[in-house]
Amino acid sequence: MTPEDRQVLFHVAQWTLEHRYFRVEMIRQLAGTEENYLIIMKEIDRVKAQLKRARTLAADATLTVVDWVQILERFEWQCAYCQEKPFEVMSHIIPLPRGGTTPENCVPSCYSCSSGTRKRYARRRLLAELERADDYPEQKYRSG
Repeated sequence: MTPEDRQVLFHVAQWTLEHRYFRVEMIRQLAGTEENYLIIMKEIDRVKAQLKRARTLAADATLTVVDWVQILERFEWQCAYCQEKPFEVMSHIIPLPRGGTTPENCVPSCYSCSSGTRKRYARRRLLAELERADDYPEQKYRSG
């Protein structure tokens, strides 16, 4: 994905935030290419699905598509845990019922890092990195 493509995706994400009821045809036009259109639609659907899950569990649900695209950019569209593979899923650092679907709790992840034992170790490393970077308030990531 080129820097221009990333800029287009961010622009489309901003547009969707400003236009609550948007038309798919307009997103297709703004995206410029079919590839960009498919990517942004997938991310819009991903965010909507995670927000619905959070609301169902009565958890915080504040993540926007713009937030999610910014998070993807921060991690260069790679897994936040291993930083080696392209991301495949949205992962919650603190389990969804406690942490919600919020910008502070969502990161991109590959399938292997998002499941099981490997996630626990990767999560510790990611938390340490985020705290060192001072990007997020430390208390947001404390699980108990």
